[in-house]
Parts: sequence; C-alpha cells; structure tokens
Amino acid sequence: MACRPVQAATEKLMQLERTACMGPCPVDQITVYTDGRLEYKGGENAPRQGTYAGRLTAAERKQLIAKFDAASFFALQDSYTSTKLDYPTKYITYWKGGKSKRIRDYDGAPAALKGLEAELIKLIKADRWQQSAVPAK
Repeated sequence: MACRPVQAATEKLMQLERTACMGPCPVDQITVYTDGRLEYKGGENAPRQGTYAGRLTAAERKQLIAKFDAASFFALQDSYTSTKLDYPTKYITYWKGGKSKRIRDYDGAPAALKGLEAELIKLIKADRWQQSAVPAK
C-alpha cells in the first residue's frame, strides 16, 4: 500500500484590518490563507457588510507573497504613528516560515507598506466574493 503525502494545514498567510474613524472610514478585515482561500468581514462603511469567502489562484497568491518579500516586510517598523487626529488605523500581518509580524499603520508608513495595503484593498474591492452563512463579528 502506497503512502499518501500529508496535506499541510491551511494557515493564515496575510491579513489587513481597517478600523473606524469619526468619518466614513471602512471597518473591515481580509485574510488570505496559504491555500489561496480568502475571508472577508465587512462592517460599518465597508464595501460590503457581512462575511464573505473568495479564492486566489496559485499565481495570484505567489505574486502577493513576492510583493511582501520584496517589501522586506519583516524589516519594517512595528508601528507608524503621528500626532494627527481621527485617522483610521490599519493593521497588516504576514505569516511566513514560522514567523509572523503585525504592523500598526496610523500614519506615516513608507510607500512599500502602503503598496501592500493597496494590494489587499484591491482584493476587497474585487468582484470575487460569495456571501458566507457565518455572521461577521
């Protein structure tokens, strides 16, 4: 009898969470998993409300990983802040090779980090979502 390879557990790969402000800032979260699965939770002022599922192709997933690696994500600061008031905060997390890093971006993040945030926001706005039966938290 031949042995079948053990399939790796699906784990989180990257995540972007956007928080509220005093204006119409979207409150939402997108999570990308190692198998290409996407999960979106939209709240107040988000492009869509509720919980949604989507999927990346293998090529799209590899491109995102390459962009995070090219930005030297693990070398970026843990937090970018300023004295400005009422900005939304973005939290972006990357898991790779047994390591993880979560960066808080309130204001003043470098272009490399802003570019990664923009890539994940493009996924949020894409027409690839199916509403899930699980309610958003």
